[in-house]
Amino acid sequence: MTHFQTCMHENLIIAMNVRNTMSKESKQAAQVHVNEVISLKRQMESIADQRGFSKRCKTAIPICKGECCKWQFPKNLTHIDFFITIFNMPEEEQKTLSKIILQANTDYCPIVLKNGCFLSFEQRPVICTNAYPCFNDRSYWVEKEEKIILFKKAFDSLEELFKDCPCFTNV
Repeated sequence: MTHFQTCMHENLIIAMNVRNTMSKESKQAAQVHVNEVISLKRQMESIADQRGFSKRCKTAIPICKGECCKWQFPKNLTHIDFFITIFNMPEEEQKTLSKIILQANTDYCPIVLKNGCFLSFEQRPVICTNAYPCFNDRSYWVEKEEKIILFKKAFDSLEELFKDCPCFTNV
């Protein structure tokens, strides 16, 4: 197993532990921030759709074989990234994700399977849903930079909720 797989798995386990030990009130607050992130991802995807990025990307996959998903993914996904990923995911699916990360025998993203990404659009980390590294449309990246402030605000709010969780303070 590679170092980044170990880190991914450790951050996934932290996210799962926090999710499973949060109070009802903290879960309700977290849901608000998770929904904010999903909404921001949809806004960015809408911009990408309007510019034709999504269609061009899907059309190119038979040729490029999803190279950006294999090689351009962040090897430092945080516990917050994974928390957003698993927040609304059934426990069985969380366990499957854990196994996939641990058992992958690859140098690229272990979540990318032969038939595509294991995660749905809503579950994918922000960087994985808003990247489009093949396209050099400066205005898209300017709009994305403007949204980063809002993403950061939601991530920071989730981090504060983590601090209130006893299992996280022991990590």
